[in-house]
Amino acid sequence: MSTTQKETMKATVWEGKPFHVSVQEKPVPKIQHPNDVIIQITTSAICGSDLHTYRGRLGSKNPPWLMGHEAVGTIVEAGDGLKSLKIGDRVLIEIISCGYCDNCLRGRMTYCLTYSPRTVIDIEGYGPDFGAHLEGAQAEYIRIPFADSSCFKLPQSTEHDLDFILLADIFPTGWYALDCANFQPGDTVAVFGAGPVGLLCAYSALLRGASKVYSVDYVPARLEKAASIGAIPIDFTKEDPVTQIMAREPRGVRCSCDCVGLDCLNDKLEPQENIVLNNCIRVTEPTGGIGLIGIYVQLSPSPGVPLASPQQGVLSSLIGQLWAKGLSVKSGTVEIHRLQPSLRDMIESGKAKPSFVIDEILHSVDEVPRAYERFEKREIIKPVIQLPHPKKTSD
Repeated sequence: MSTTQKETMKATVWEGKPFHVSVQEKPVPKIQHPNDVIIQITTSAICGSDLHTYRGRLGSKNPPWLMGHEAVGTIVEAGDGLKSLKIGDRVLIEIISCGYCDNCLRGRMTYCLTYSPRTVIDIEGYGPDFGAHLEGAQAEYIRIPFADSSCFKLPQSTEHDLDFILLADIFPTGWYALDCANFQPGDTVAVFGAGPVGLLCAYSALLRGASKVYSVDYVPARLEKAASIGAIPIDFTKEDPVTQIMAREPRGVRCSCDCVGLDCLNDKLEPQENIVLNNCIRVTEPTGGIGLIGIYVQLSPSPGVPLASPQQGVLSSLIGQLWAKGLSVKSGTVEIHRLQPSLRDMIESGKAKPSFVIDEILHSVDEVPRAYERFEKREIIKPVIQLPHPKKTSD
């Protein structure tokens, strides 16, 4: 079954050159298995984790590959093995899960074992080492395998698309950071990083009843955005952020969340990969919790990650303080499939509007390289690409 008319599409390509992506004409993907779908993408986004690739530190060994892993779109081709989806359905895509391996049956679909042996999740946009030759979502079309378990069905209305696109990754991720930190209503929270994930972590904490939320960053626009939702902005270049927070919270905060990852900076804006983890340990009160959801992947240099280092992700931490305080630490990739239904319902009911983080809307894939440049320079907070919706055609 097919309603696809085009043979080629525009797509964003990583070729292994740091601080550069290109837009190229690529073949529109084809159905390869009975449970595949082809999706015409109508809303896509650039994620903060895409910047790790853009900076040459995250991805597969061998480029090129197509970028992007956040998308909303319409199914325009479908394999004959589908059970719950059909042509014309609007869906959200992100992490691929088969639905029948041991981890999927345990409800840990983010860690699907179908492509085992491996140590990474199956996700589009990072090359074949991260997803069995899946292509990226900063394009006009994408093929999704195991569609019944990998696609999240959306309403036909496009009213909430700018909110729904954030369900693909960063809204669940911000929410999950709090779960990792053992958050409870009434807790005080320090969120390190006020990029899109950090802002949505702070927003989630406020939605869930935090008594105070501190948002730590240095970019004025990000700190202003944090203040606009009720968080207390902390500029770590002005003074040690832990000192600033503990002047208000002498015992420390109950929960802290690392929403930065590989590209942590110290107060001189120099790279210091362990600074956020150690600040979380320092600022969290005894028996509190730390949610570590910033990406720390240990990779050796290769054509796909030319600026990676065998030492990246190998951190010197304040383990003595961690132990003495009895702190808990949980890390890992968000369980997106588990969180999407409840967060979707919050959006549809008007209880949550995560799209407040979006400050740049593109209308063509051709605009994506320039958006990467501006995103890298922290001139924008969250760029989203909205493409024309497919015309309705009969099966």
